[in-house]
Amino acid sequence: MSATTILTTASLGALIRYTDGSLKPPARFTRKLAARERSNGVGRLVKKEPASRQ
Repeated sequence: MSATTILTTASLGALIRYTDGSLKPPARFTRKLAARERSNGVGRLVKKEPASRQ
């Protein structure tokens, strides 16, 4: 699902799960694990703003 679709269909307060599709590395690879956790997770939609024109 694209970000545009999420903004138009999801309500405020909805939990949004985002992922890059990578597999979770073993726990001993702490740097790889930390990098993966930055790209995969769950967040709550708290604000909707129209796209800014530059």
